Amino acid sequence: VGAVTRQTLFPALMPAGRPFRVSNASRSSRKGIVASSLQELLSKTLDAFVITAGIVTLVLEEDGTVVDTEEFFKSLDDNTHFMVLENGQRWTP
Repeated sequence: VGAVTRQTLFPALMPAGRPFRVSNASRSSRKGIVASSLQELLSKTLDAFVITAGIVTLVLEEDGTVVDTEEFFKSLDDNTHFMVLENGQRWTP
């Protein structure tokens, strides 16, 4: 009975968000974003940079590697620096 009560009173918490940095393609703007999934990071990035097109590519800022799967995203360290590329933009060193 105690276990059932505890589960009802304290439901499982959402996974904690992790901190990341995101820059625009020109590196003229950088935002700190906390997210627990790739989809959440993409959504918050669109809001932070006021991107309405909806079609963006998220890449690692250091080498342009595309981050397009949840598995790869989960393998990255906290404070990883990403770059958001809008349609037609390309990563440059």
